[in-house]
Amino acid sequence: MNKWKEQFLSKLNDAQGRHETEFEQALDETVVPAFEDLGSFLGDNGFQISTPLRESGRRSFKFELSENAYVLVIFRFSGIGEFEMRTETFVPGREPVLEKAVGRVGDVSVDWAQNAFQRALDSFVEILAEDNAGGKKNKDRAAHADEEELVIA
Repeated sequence: MNKWKEQFLSKLNDAQGRHETEFEQALDETVVPAFEDLGSFLGDNGFQISTPLRESGRRSFKFELSENAYVLVIFRFSGIGEFEMRTETFVPGREPVLEKAVGRVGDVSVDWAQNAFQRALDSFVEILAEDNAGGKKNKDRAAHADEEELVIA
């Protein structure tokens, strides 16, 4: 590799590293406080919260109601000034619900992060409620099916 290419790659790596550092700072200054703010409220309502993944360029936030019922929100640095946010919702008896959005690091604020977490939690509760309602309906149908079998026999 010639000298210009080496210098160019060195400058490019420095620039990318600086933007990744800005992403990490945005997470520490806005997303983490929003996550912690929800912590005591959710803890009082049966949730355990944690940050299972914390590595350069990636961070995850977990809202767990039980071992198999939780929401995972993952932030990943995806390029200069940009990040990807994935939300993975797990509810027993249902397929995981995955959502992905791309955002700009400059748009991240505590209010934005609180809204993102609240949307993920609202979706989780709605799916959990649907699952419980569906389970109750299935039990009711099964009970009636047994009664119908007894009548027919």
